[in-house]
Amino acid sequence: MSAVAVDVSRFLQSNRSTARFRVPATALQFDALLRKGLALSVADAAVATLGIPRERLARLLRVSPSTLERRFKDKADLTGAEADALYRIIGVLGVAQRVLVSDENVRSWMARPQPGLGGRVPLDLIDNAAGTEAVTLLLEQIYHGIVP
Repeated sequence: MSAVAVDVSRFLQSNRSTARFRVPATALQFDALLRKGLALSVADAAVATLGIPRERLARLLRVSPSTLERRFKDKADLTGAEADALYRIIGVLGVAQRVLVSDENVRSWMARPQPGLGGRVPLDLIDNAAGTEAVTLLLEQIYHGIVP
């Protein structure tokens, strides 16, 4: 399984709100899941872990807050780019949980400027692939004792 898929699995398995959600075992199974649609319980787990309102999650997913609220109202799965963006976000959260241990530590770290990110706030960077990669790399460096 890819490193991202492992971290996504870790995140999904650690959250009670996704307990009934069958966690895929391989990257190809995640691909099939993303193509089918990602359950809203996963979005709620990300919101709870990050301690952010749904409106903020909408910005990270690059959709309007009203679009995301409509998905929740209609109980419609996230699909396409929304599901892909959420997969990327929960991949970072899986790494953050492994490195920082508690959701409280994850929330705090993700919301504060980090010197290893040039003083940028991790939460502001995870709305695209390059920013997500930078945040993940910094977390991996911290995990291995390499603190910039």
